[in-house]
Amino acid sequence: MASQVVPGKVEGDKYRSFLDDEAHTTHWRHGGPPIYDAVNKLFEQGRTKEWPEGSLEETVQNAIKSWEMELSHKTRVQDFKTINPEKFKLFVNGN
Repeated sequence: MASQVVPGKVEGDKYRSFLDDEAHTTHWRHGGPPIYDAVNKLFEQGRTKEWPEGSLEETVQNAIKSWEMELSHKTRVQDFKTINPEKFKLFVNGN
């Protein structure tokens, strides 16, 4: 299920950081930050484990969701907050 984008609508997301921080200066792929309400609802209905608040597991879960959101929806690497673009390298199939 794709997330919906509503330009100008900025709200917090309980699973993704940096969604609304500096939203007005961030270059978004579809004009504004995505709205993950429907995706979050499906996630909550289908998950098999709810991590304790503040646990390492919850932190990793939210970090991955934040990274995926930035990778999918932000168009400038300088707007990314989950990685250091000067040091981050992603290798696929050894290359």
